[in-house]
Amino acid sequence: MHRTKVRVVEDALDASNTIAGANAGDFERSNLAVVNLMSAPGAGNTALLERSQPVV
Repeated sequence: MHRTKVRVVEDALDASNTIAGANAGDFERSNLAVVNLMSAPGAGNTALLERSQPVV
């Protein structure tokens, strides 16, 4: 078996972090409160969102 070591220099999530930062800035400028809803499939995420009412 041949093994090769690979050194990861660039952050694998760099693009995601850049986009997240831009989104956060947009939300703040728009005076929006944002919630990141995460859970396992089938746990009721979509049902909760469908029953939620926006705060105006």
